[in-house]
Amino acid sequence: MAFRNRLLASVLLSVLTFSSGLALAQSASPAPEAARARVHVNVQADGPAEAERADNETYVAALNATQTGGFTALQTHVPALTEAMNRAPATYPVMQEIPGGWLIRADDRDEIVALAHRISGVESARGGGEIKVIARPNVYPNIAFLLGSAAVDRRDFAAAHAVLDRALALQPFDRMLLNEKLVALHGERRWDEAYLLVKAALASGDPLIEVDPGSLQRRLGYTLIELDRLHEARAAYEASLVSDPGNATALAELQTIADLEAGHQLEGDIQISAPNLPAQAVKADAEAARSAPE
Repeated sequence: MAFRNRLLASVLLSVLTFSSGLALAQSASPAPEAARARVHVNVQADGPAEAERADNETYVAALNATQTGGFTALQTHVPALTEAMNRAPATYPVMQEIPGGWLIRADDRDEIVALAHRISGVESARGGGEIKVIARPNVYPNIAFLLGSAAVDRRDFAAAHAVLDRALALQPFDRMLLNEKLVALHGERRWDEAYLLVKAALASGDPLIEVDPGSLQRRLGYTLIELDRLHEARAAYEASLVSDPGNATALAELQTIADLEAGHQLEGDIQISAPNLPAQAVKADAEAARSAPE
């Protein structure tokens, strides 16, 4: 997956409108037409909350430094990022009701749209109407992602798990956090735990997963190769190509599976560097001989 710039300012989002009644997201089939109410969901982008503004600026500075200077530059921002993360609130849901409407914390346009559809379903069941949604930067999961990436780069997996687990407790289905958690587990060769984590995420039905399951399906495939479950690994990579046709990593790993089935041996270390940071941020000595699962 290409590096995702998680700055909301880069999202070209002014007002999105969703009409008519979607069924509740947990429902497997649409509600009867008579039971569906018309909904207009107006999504407006906004900056961080005032209390989060300084911490978001810390994140932006660290992100910009990482994009230009790689992990070496990121490590210099770890103390400031840690201080900012220590100010994270006890609850920080990705979606919540607020007076006069709803709040979404997300930076990716597709995620914002998916969450807005979820809100449309909820409001349709309540009778419909005009619904206002504010989309703001997802400040503290963003910070945790950078801290987790920095820790993985240092191969300090205990630190990586600590900060990523803290953020995942706030938002269990953030794909960036889940991917980085899986990288840390892979770095420790904890394949069974990685398998359980990624399977649970993919089975969750959460809109943040369903909007782009390909990256986690590739993580699953990579994990299954290491567990010597090649038939299942092939199925995982093939599934990832449904949402991400032509993905070079998936195609390369399918060839790896064919080579293994033909009796060839793999060479090289596992990929443990952060999968979602820009290429210039990845140290050469952490690169795998095989493709990274992203």
